[in-house]
Amino acid sequence: MDKYLAATTKKVSNHIYDDVAFVILSKLPLKSLFRFCCVRKSWSVLFQNSYFMDMFRRNFLSKDHPYYNDTSLLLDHSAPWDNGYKPSVLYSLFGERFENTVKIDWPNPYQVPHYFRIYGSVSVNGIFCIEDNGRVGSFGQSRSVTELGRIVLWNPATDECKVIPPSPFAFESPCWDPLIEFHGFGYCQGSDDYKVIRHLTFFPLSDGDWEETWKDGYHDSLWEIYCLKINRWRKFDLDMPTQRIGGAGVYTDGVCHWWGESEIDDEVYLVSFDLNNETFVKTSIPSNMDYIDSAIVFRHLNMLNGSIGFISNYAETSTFHISILGEVGIKESWIKLFIVGPLPCVEHPIGIGKKGDIFFRKKDNELVWFNLNTQKIEELGLKGGSFSCRILIYKESFLPFERKE
Repeated sequence: MDKYLAATTKKVSNHIYDDVAFVILSKLPLKSLFRFCCVRKSWSVLFQNSYFMDMFRRNFLSKDHPYYNDTSLLLDHSAPWDNGYKPSVLYSLFGERFENTVKIDWPNPYQVPHYFRIYGSVSVNGIFCIEDNGRVGSFGQSRSVTELGRIVLWNPATDECKVIPPSPFAFESPCWDPLIEFHGFGYCQGSDDYKVIRHLTFFPLSDGDWEETWKDGYHDSLWEIYCLKINRWRKFDLDMPTQRIGGAGVYTDGVCHWWGESEIDDEVYLVSFDLNNETFVKTSIPSNMDYIDSAIVFRHLNMLNGSIGFISNYAETSTFHISILGEVGIKESWIKLFIVGPLPCVEHPIGIGKKGDIFFRKKDNELVWFNLNTQKIEELGLKGGSFSCRILIYKESFLPFERKE
């Protein structure tokens, strides 16, 4: 392999001019591009070359990535709270400027209308994992043990639903209250199965009998995973970082990703959990990726044209730095691709569509979209009232998700 690489390097050095090579290299995926950086000295600093980076950005945004084949955009829309709680509404967005919307009805798996919230930002083979937030008209009321943490798998195209059974681990003790944190939903190709990952942390009941609570013993936090094929939850023993508070995960190709944070030095890193072998990998963020003059930064994890990426939202400057990852587990494969702004009217991103369309909420609650190619910002004609407004990638499927053997 070393002889082959040396021979390739010699041939490349002798026969390809940099300007020709740059055109070719700018069309490669980021992972492949990093591997070519060692071939020639001038290629080792490609990401500092503004001429090359301009070409790479244009090609990156113009590619038709298979991640978006036959997909559409949905808006999980939460209106401003004027007089109490308002349930979110699900819309399909279409048109050149997303000027057309069609309301999608939530499912009704319990024969009584409920509020729901979608986990994640993408459907998996046409299926969403949604959380039951309680019956319509019952917001703020207490809920039974069996209703807490209840989730449903839902295919909007067929309206097929699967109510997932409650966790047998969350309510083992009447003295401890579980904090149930969703971490991922996806498809395991190896076993042809759908899985849901959650983390449980236990706290003593505030109004409980303290003597009985401590007699019951301390309850350690744990990971649990649901498998559709066997229709049950099971514990799995893994010392894996939990999702950072306020973060949101992404899913692609059988792997769930979320932000983790070190308890020792506040280091933030990407956690990637493989649903097939149920192992995880951490990818740190280089320290030079953050704009050091800004004390307040929010990192929004997203998929940008098929690549794992994140938007750094600098509150003090109203600028947005967009970075993508070349290879999971390789800290040095993060690159900063775009700097947007300052956009003083814009508050935070709510999602990313195709080919550089980024959706934001403005300070006046107006929802807008910004195109990275044209650098233009336009309004959607809708107001969003909270951080729960999100753009979703949806791929329609009419296949049943519980297939018979």
